[in-house]
Amino acid sequence: MTTRLDSLDSLVESFDTPLSLDLGFGGVPVRVLTNAKEIRDGLERYFAPWVEARGGADPLVVRLVQADPPSTSGFVPVPRADGKPAKEAVRDARGGRLVLKLATGVLMGVRPHDAFAVGNLIRHLNQGVNLINNRYAKLVLGRGHLLLHASAVARDGRAVALAGVPGAGKSTTALHLVEHGFRFVSNDRLLVRACGEGVEALGYPKQPRVNPGTLLNHPRLFRLLEPGDREALRALPPAELWKLERKRDVDLESIYGPGTFTLAADLRALVVLTWRPDGVGLGVRTLDRSEALHCLPLIRKDLGAFDPDHRSRASAVREVLSYSRLFDALTIVEVSGRTDAPAIVPIVERLLAA
Repeated sequence: MTTRLDSLDSLVESFDTPLSLDLGFGGVPVRVLTNAKEIRDGLERYFAPWVEARGGADPLVVRLVQADPPSTSGFVPVPRADGKPAKEAVRDARGGRLVLKLATGVLMGVRPHDAFAVGNLIRHLNQGVNLINNRYAKLVLGRGHLLLHASAVARDGRAVALAGVPGAGKSTTALHLVEHGFRFVSNDRLLVRACGEGVEALGYPKQPRVNPGTLLNHPRLFRLLEPGDREALRALPPAELWKLERKRDVDLESIYGPGTFTLAADLRALVVLTWRPDGVGLGVRTLDRSEALHCLPLIRKDLGAFDPDHRSRASAVREVLSYSRLFDALTIVEVSGRTDAPAIVPIVERLLAA
């Protein structure tokens, strides 16, 4: 495929994508266009709760093209805060931004109302899923929502968010809460907006993607591991087990039944997990607004390389003020001590009963 990369228009016009799939989540209609039946069918299975017979007006359009991407040059790697090797490189083009996924070679482009990805997406379908979610989030953020680095669960329409550093056990804890009858809202990203006297929360339509340690220590999900794999994992030292990066999707509705996943809820509380596997005991304390703002680096999230909008100093100040108003509308607690996902269940139940 030989196409100029200086204009997103020329790239988009070169795609032949005769197959379509209409989705809808968070009030955002999405139309996926592709040239591969395997991609369309895979997304239809993945997004089954949100498939619509006919899309809404003016949908967000995402094109997923199974093809060799064009040759790439002039891309700048995006440094990661943890110092690990870059996952993406970017290049601004007329009309939007190009993002190159370095591990897979998939090339993506984003514009205000559409996006595309071209590469081996049959093999790397999850990258198409992530692009759809990213663009959905961008539109919701345009309504005034904030993005939290948090999981969330709900009961009777009321939700609790779970935030913390990577590896704090957000996904593990959320899955233990689902085991106790909560509905799943979101795995690692949560869109929130203070409105009136409440807080609207919208989740990502994305199956939880978890490491083997999460599956091994769950009362039901451990069955997703092969028996031999379970024994090998149990033999690992705990610290090594929890660092093991071998993520897999968990289709919650196939395990717990239809309706397990809900995207919208009224957020009542935020739990900040600062516990550690080598911690001692279990501590729970309520945070005031000042203490919550001090935790902001653990809580806030952005769209990373896929958002070319420049964050000025003024916009950063406005964002802090927005988080401050958000925290005033929530009960915020810190849970410290030793990592213990089942112990969160009564804590969350008390927060929702308050």
